[in-house]
Amino acid sequence: MMMELVFIPSPGIGHLRSTVELAKQLVNGDKRLSITVIIIPRSSGGDTSDFAQISSLFTPSQPRLCHETISFAPTSERRPNQLYMVNQKPQVRDAVARLVVTSWLHLAGFVIYMLCIPMMDLADEFKVPSYSVYTSNATFLGITLHLQKMYDDKKCDTSELSEESLVKELEFPCLTRPYPVECLPYIFVWKEWLPLFLAQARKFRKMKRILVNTVADLEPHALNVLSREGDLPRAYILDQCCISKTIIPAMMTTVGRSRRFCGGWISNWRDR
Repeated sequence: MMMELVFIPSPGIGHLRSTVELAKQLVNGDKRLSITVIIIPRSSGGDTSDFAQISSLFTPSQPRLCHETISFAPTSERRPNQLYMVNQKPQVRDAVARLVVTSWLHLAGFVIYMLCIPMMDLADEFKVPSYSVYTSNATFLGITLHLQKMYDDKKCDTSELSEESLVKELEFPCLTRPYPVECLPYIFVWKEWLPLFLAQARKFRKMKRILVNTVADLEPHALNVLSREGDLPRAYILDQCCISKTIIPAMMTTVGRSRRFCGGWISNWRDR
């Protein structure tokens, strides 16, 4: 059975280059797989060098690796990344709908980079699983998820902690020793940023799998914790071999259900 994956990398040629490299390894390693990369331009619109570099990444010799750049109106207004991504959802939805209409392949899932987490809602609309590419390390992911759990379950707001606070250290399952509060990254102690990362962490918990940018020998304890906690999606190392042995087989169980759903969804989309 042939499968179609939709990759949604973060805007910028640097993110795109690493995404395409991973996609090439996957399609070369599994003949059942085809990948379409949805390219979201930078909010500034980029420049001509971006378009030239994008074209150089995709070649006719790899017909199972395609791309589509969504169109939008560039703006000089600076907006939070999450808001910018939310605003691009209609264009991405239409791009995936066109892909489903014109392709005979089975849509198997979305692979979403961590800064594009709002696109997970589109995977839910198409009734396919979403997989996250987490470009930070496993320990940072574990800290983020635990702080979100502390906030939701115990109302522990790290943005209210200070040097005068009675709490001097925090226990994180992904770490082997207590972590000093004064060393927390500013995103976890700044009131304007903390809600964004907590919302992102809640989305991560709903992912089918999380592919983490790390290696087993570097973070064995954190990876072990992320792999055994019952309320978390399983975390895997971001490499072609691991994905081929774990993620691809899991996708095979979803393609039939997604195909039946997409038939009705596309009929409605055509009638709009």
